[in-house]
Amino acid sequence: MKTLFISAVLMVLLVNFTVAQSLQQPLEDVPLSNKCKIILKSGEFEEGKLLNTSENTHGITQVTILNRHEEKIKIKSSDIYELHIAMNDAVRFQYVNERNSSVKKMLTKNHPSAIPDDYIIYRNTVVNGNKEVLLQLLNPTFSSQFQVFYNPQARKSTSLEGEHIVWTGDKHRAFLVSKNEGELINVKKNNYKKTFYQLFSDCSLLTQMKKQNFEDLGNHILLYENCMNKKNQ
Repeated sequence: MKTLFISAVLMVLLVNFTVAQSLQQPLEDVPLSNKCKIILKSGEFEEGKLLNTSENTHGITQVTILNRHEEKIKIKSSDIYELHIAMNDAVRFQYVNERNSSVKKMLTKNHPSAIPDDYIIYRNTVVNGNKEVLLQLLNPTFSSQFQVFYNPQARKSTSLEGEHIVWTGDKHRAFLVSKNEGELINVKKNNYKKTFYQLFSDCSLLTQMKKQNFEDLGNHILLYENCMNKKNQ
């Protein structure tokens, strides 16, 4: 009876939360927009025209902009807290194009699909213990305790290209997750049961779930937030 009650509570919460929030769709390439804002670690900010970014396999390492004074400046990721790249029609098309790059992507319901209203946010984070890069933040509008980042190194399913269409592939199978500003955890589809308890072990509502699906990561974070809010009331 207790298990049935918990399942019913989870179902109601998932329905309510899923309507309200969702992980944003990762963009594999830097957005096709030239308008940006940069929030520096010092508390100052720069804004202007985004000229280019320098990247390595882990993320963005440097940003070059033309600022409000028509000065070309280069800023290292280690000096940046957040990079905000403005949405425009080209970026919206970019989202649609990446989403429709394969039949599998178009048909799957579990691939993150939310699109920002105004800005795509890249936040400073540390990878491999000491390398500071900017990564796309996939949950900027919800969760005060978790940060979910696009993992540029995530392994994806292989593609099979037909004469006119790509049938499979390009489904993101891993994300980088930080809990309470802690070290990044590589949360993968094939290790999700293990990392699920690592992330949510202090929420009894979640630990009593019978199934832990990688595709429900965003919902699990929202349920965790609700669980912690109730604890603190």
